[in-house]
Amino acid sequence: MNTYLFYSFCLLIGYLIGSILFARLITKLVTGRNITELGNCNPGAYNVFRNVGKGWGILVGILDVGKAFFPMLIARYAFHLQDDIALGCLGIGALLGHGYPLYYHFEGGRAASILMGMLIFFVPYEFLFSFLIGGAIVLLFIKKEYGIWGPTLIIAFSAISCLFFSHTIEVKIIIWIGALITLFFNRDAVQERTKKLSSAVKKK
Repeated sequence: MNTYLFYSFCLLIGYLIGSILFARLITKLVTGRNITELGNCNPGAYNVFRNVGKGWGILVGILDVGKAFFPMLIARYAFHLQDDIALGCLGIGALLGHGYPLYYHFEGGRAASILMGMLIFFVPYEFLFSFLIGGAIVLLFIKKEYGIWGPTLIIAFSAISCLFFSHTIEVKIIIWIGALITLFFNRDAVQERTKKLSSAVKKK
């Protein structure tokens, strides 16, 4: 198969898997309601955690992480796919699917959990370091909006720290593309928190 056609195929497979929104499915199953009508209206793990149940939110988070992680893991170890770009296409496809899901009229979530699945696969040590440091900062200093600041710091630290280790240039580029896509999906939340921060600074 032509290389670029194969990359497109991996992107499509990832996209179709990413389009499965577990937040919608589990919320509907458990409560009979639509998660996009609850809380912040985002079909993601944090919204389920806050408005459906902590256990259900954790389950959704794990399943969302798995949408990127498990297809990449299976491709590498079951199908012996060693091409980092092809593997990255699976992950990027899952990101795009979560943000613009085919099965839900292209109205999706913010995709932070999916990006973390990619980070665990490609840069597990940087992810673990970022998880510990980011978690400590949120718990000890920020002390609010854990479901927002936690993933934000983990992703930021992972993306930056991976640049200083001996990963292939393809892996580093894929991580940063994923981070930028996730930032785009979270642009409204970023603007909102920037305004709040600006207002707090002006009051001081």
